[in-house]
Amino acid sequence: MTTPGSLLYYRGRVGLYHILRLLGVGSGDEVILQAFTCVAVPEAVMAVGAIPVWADLAAGSVNLDADDFAAKITPRTKAVIVQHTFGMPADLDAILPVAQRHGIPVLEDCCHTFASKHRQRVVGTIGAAAFWSYEWGKPIIAGVGGEAGFNDPTLQACAESGYSRDFRPPPRKKSVVIAAQYFMFTLLYGPRRYWLVRRAFHMLGRAGVAQSNYNPVGPGAAMAADFGWQMCGFSRRRLARARHQAMAFLPERVRQAERYIIGLRADAARLPVSPTGAEAVYARLPLFVRQKEILLDAARAANLELAGWYATAVHPLAGDELRLVHYTLGSCPRAEAAASTLVSLPVHPKVTPAFQDRLIAFLNRHGSA
Repeated sequence: MTTPGSLLYYRGRVGLYHILRLLGVGSGDEVILQAFTCVAVPEAVMAVGAIPVWADLAAGSVNLDADDFAAKITPRTKAVIVQHTFGMPADLDAILPVAQRHGIPVLEDCCHTFASKHRQRVVGTIGAAAFWSYEWGKPIIAGVGGEAGFNDPTLQACAESGYSRDFRPPPRKKSVVIAAQYFMFTLLYGPRRYWLVRRAFHMLGRAGVAQSNYNPVGPGAAMAADFGWQMCGFSRRRLARARHQAMAFLPERVRQAERYIIGLRADAARLPVSPTGAEAVYARLPLFVRQKEILLDAARAANLELAGWYATAVHPLAGDELRLVHYTLGSCPRAEAAASTLVSLPVHPKVTPAFQDRLIAFLNRHGSA
């Protein structure tokens, strides 16, 4: 567990849903969150009946802009979700004073990190509460599962008292499917097979065979049954070992990120800016590039792992679909620009120095073209 008194849920978004409920967030309330995120985050906000209000990224960053956060506050604002994207800590020095002035609880989205720090404090221990995800692509992979931690003692007591009543174990078949997916991912995934595994997973998800990453959102969409479930048995049993493995890999995770940063030419890619006092432990290394789609096509042809998410301001929604989560195109220009220019590099135990050398050479050659 990352904070004392944390609780385990079917997904990270279910932990966020519980936090919002405990804060009394409900119908007609507003929750501010950054654009350049996953649809799972507004899904939890809308599951309690609240309205997601979108704030832009800080200049050159992949995290929330404190000034735009301040501009979006209204009398109906009940919370702000602060995402530490790809493991890069948000600028809490700028965000926290705004939240404190207005009495708005800060909820930390730590789904991309378990060890990043802000001024020597591990992220997730700073706001009123935090949530984590342990699914594919995260630094700790336990199958499908999430966690919520509570730094406010009153909130923690309320969470613990209602947890067993409000959240039940999921159907056993869910645990079986998740276990099968986990072992398939462990066996098949490698940075040279990224595109093959990605395509297969998406096909199985659409066919309903695999556990999909996303639930339907928008008017008329029923609240997913997930929001009443605890973490499944398989993921719960797997989590302690996954945490131990992540901690053991931590020094190498840092070295892999440094190897990329040192090897990449400045004209090939640009690292997002990091606030003063931030210590990033990356889930993936994010980079701004030119001609993102051309670069991704070339990486696919070369069988080199290079991820394009988030591909939109609220991934994977695009065009008119964004209205389903109350997002208006053009409202967060920096986030939309990031979606069209940012790629991310793997930081993972299966990434070898030889693979890194190939990917660095590829980016130096294609990224500066």
